[in-house]
Amino acid sequence: MLYAFTPCGFTCVLLPTEACRQTSSPENVLNKVQANEEEERLNRELELTTKERNELTDRLLYVTGGSMSKSPYFRPNPFYENLKIKEKEVMSLLHNLDTKNIEHREKFQELKKEINFYRNLHSRLLMDQACIKKKLVTLKQESKELQRYLFELNQKDEDEQEKTSNLQTQQKV
Repeated sequence: MLYAFTPCGFTCVLLPTEACRQTSSPENVLNKVQANEEEERLNRELELTTKERNELTDRLLYVTGGSMSKSPYFRPNPFYENLKIKEKEVMSLLHNLDTKNIEHREKFQELKKEINFYRNLHSRLLMDQACIKKKLVTLKQESKELQRYLFELNQKDEDEQEKTSNLQTQQKV
């Protein structure tokens, strides 16, 4: 006897047992040929019912919106359930990382703006420093010229005082 489980039910095929017990004879050969034909027929039937079952499963998936859990014949697979839980955890972690990434990008942009501000400020300070150095150099030159001028004036004043004092002494004498 040959048993086969199909989606439609349980199929039982009765094979002749005499064929197995007898020695090879023309009747045996005929029975073997019939058994092979019957086996091929059953295999084709099994393939057809398997194909039909797969098509019905696909239809059921289409009708239920892709979720087999809505099917009345669905038995939850613990591995699949664990995988779904892990997926939710990973998706949550990914969402958190995305939000943190956005926050860090915003902070990075703010820091870039600050860096640019301070670079510009530093450039302005360097330019101001260069201008002040130039002014300082010109002021030092002016100061030296003024000191020379004052020194010369002092010299002239001393010479004038000497002359006047000489004249005064001459007039007194």
